[in-house]
Amino acid sequence: MPALTYLHRLEHPFGVHYACAASWGACYATRFDLAVVLAVLANFVAIISGNPLNAYADVRNDIHTADKRHLARAVQEIGARKVLTLAIFEMIFALALAVAVSWKVAIGVGLILVLYLAYNLEPIRLKRRGYAGPVVLAIAAGLLPSVTAYSAAGGQADPAVWLLFSGVAALATGRALWWAVPDRAGDARVGSRTPAVLYGTRHAVNATTQLTVGGLLLVGGGLWFRFGPFWAAVGVVACSAFLLARDLPTARQQLRYGMSMAVVSTIVLAAIPLLA
Repeated sequence: MPALTYLHRLEHPFGVHYACAASWGACYATRFDLAVVLAVLANFVAIISGNPLNAYADVRNDIHTADKRHLARAVQEIGARKVLTLAIFEMIFALALAVAVSWKVAIGVGLILVLYLAYNLEPIRLKRRGYAGPVVLAIAAGLLPSVTAYSAAGGQADPAVWLLFSGVAALATGRALWWAVPDRAGDARVGSRTPAVLYGTRHAVNATTQLTVGGLLLVGGGLWFRFGPFWAAVGVVACSAFLLARDLPTARQQLRYGMSMAVVSTIVLAAIPLLA
């Protein structure tokens, strides 16, 4: 698979997940005109721009993690400086698209980019600062894109939607925490104090479970208030399947099984407002 595909984490099933995360808000506002499409595209580019930046920043970590060495090799193949330049160009492009839509979309996309920079780059590098890492990643890749697209599509203030988006953020925090568990050895070796490094694998998996259950309650409540009990049950069942994969020990198994379950739930949550 080409190095650029690896750097952007567009291998199956990530691309579908990013597309759904970028468009969730528009789906719940049920409007897709040109401005909304541009806002969704800005979201998508902003989300994937964080991946080459992360590969650039994590090259020392990834070289010590068996299932992530392909990312380090991709950075080495293209060149670290070129990878960083690519990430910056994509961020500028995402922001330009957002500015073309509205100042609200520009603020939303700008915040996504700021959080990605803070997550990855020194001296802040929130990835190595305990729970700040997964929380910021969930906000940048889950909550903010949803709110940005919802605003662009003319969505009105609705407690049910805020419950739903908050639930999505909780689910994304749990998944970000879970996704970092196989990286524990590589992160510890370079001094990244992730929750799995600080508190151990079992703690991280238990926290993932708790965050997922909390997210399910919020998602279920939001869907119930907005669409009724049937669609709430559909959404909760789809999202809860991820719990079956919480103990997978390697990134390869996580990608094959856990992320596939997560992506199915992402598709279901995007489809519910269009079908209900």
